[in-house]
Amino acid sequence: MSVFIIYATVLASNMVNVIEYKGTSFRTQTDCIQYLQEQNTHINLTLQQHLEKEEPNSTVLFIGCSERSKLPNNDTLT
Repeated sequence: MSVFIIYATVLASNMVNVIEYKGTSFRTQTDCIQYLQEQNTHINLTLQQHLEKEEPNSTVLFIGCSERSKLPNNDTLT
C-alpha cells in the first residue's frame, strides 16, 4: 500500500534537497492534495520557519504530494 506525503524541494548551498512535511501521511494522492490546499498557510509557515533556522539563504522550488517511496530521503521537517 502506498503512503503519500507532502514534500518541498529546496535549493540550498547550490544543491536541491527534498524536505518531507511530517504533519501527517495519506492513503491517496487526492487526500494529500486536499490537505495541502486546506492547510497551505500552515505548511508554508512551518517550512519557512524551518528554513530560516536550518538554511537561511535557501529558496523553495516546489511544494507538492508524492508517494514517499518515490522521493529521496534528504531531510524531514517535524
